[in-house]
Amino acid sequence: MRSGCLSLVVRVGVVAVAAVLAALSTVVILSFAVSALGQPDGVEKIIKVLVASAAGFAFFLVGRDIWRDLRRRSSAEPEERPTEER
Repeated sequence: MRSGCLSLVVRVGVVAVAAVLAALSTVVILSFAVSALGQPDGVEKIIKVLVASAAGFAFFLVGRDIWRDLRRRSSAEPEERPTEER
């Protein structure tokens, strides 16, 4: 397979795995929410889990953007090589 095709296959695989993980985490959060509703402080626990999930997602997005910016800067800047004067 050519490198472009392999890249596409890898990207589709990664997206599929990410979708499965997102679905599983949603099921876990919802099952936790259902079990917590019967308790006196259940709503508070649900809100805390949702806020923590949103904060973790925001942390991931910011970290990914910083990583991309750092990679772009390092690839955009040509290597500085000393030039010899003759």
